[in-house]
Amino acid sequence: MKKTALFFFILLVFISAYGEPIGVKKPSVRNLPSEYRAVFLNFFLKHYANTQQYTEGKKYSYVVKPYISSIAGTYSLCLDIYKNGKEISEIVCLSAEDAEDLSDKLFNLPEKIDFLQLNKKPETKEVFLKILTISKKFEKKLKVSSRNGDTLVNYRNAQPFKGQNVEHITVGEGIINIDILILKNREAARLLGYILNGYRIKGILIIKTY
Repeated sequence: MKKTALFFFILLVFISAYGEPIGVKKPSVRNLPSEYRAVFLNFFLKHYANTQQYTEGKKYSYVVKPYISSIAGTYSLCLDIYKNGKEISEIVCLSAEDAEDLSDKLFNLPEKIDFLQLNKKPETKEVFLKILTISKKFEKKLKVSSRNGDTLVNYRNAQPFKGQNVEHITVGEGIINIDILILKNREAARLLGYILNGYRIKGILIIKTY
C-alpha cells in the first residue's frame, strides 16, 4: 500500500509540473535580422517537450518569452519565465560568441531550467558551407555573418569550389568583404536554422557567379 501511495504521489507531482503545456511567445530580436524570429521559435517548439506557441487566454504551466540580441557580433539571449502565466518568476540569460556556440548552450538549457526537457539532442553533423558569390577575391580564412554583423560561423578555411564531393549545405547571395562573408537576411536565417539543429561548418567552398 505504501508503495502504491508513493507511486500516485509521484505521478501527481509529475502531472502538476508537466501536465499543462509550456507556452513559448514569439521571440523578440534586436540588432538581428527579423527572419531570425521564426528560426528561434521553431527551435523551442521542435526540440523541447510539451512546448507550443503561446496563445492569449490559454492556461500554461509556464510561459517563456525569448529575447535575442547581438552586440559586437556576439549573441545575447534572455528568457523571461512566467509561472502559471502571471508574473515573472525567473530570468535566465546566456551569451555566445557565434551561432555554433549558441546552439550548444541552447541544448544545455535544461541544466538551468528544470521544466525544459529535450525531446532528443540532435547529433552534430560536420559539413562544408558552399557559397554562391560575385566576389572574386577572398582570404584563406573567412567568418560568416548576417548584414547585422552577428557571427554565424567563426573563421574557417576557405577555398574555391572545384567539384569536391563533400557533404555540404549551400547558401547564396553572399558578399565577401576582405575576411568576412556577409549573407543576406534570408540566407543568414537559413544557415542559422541548420546550425541550431546541430550542423557544424568545417570549411567554406566559394562558387563565383558572374
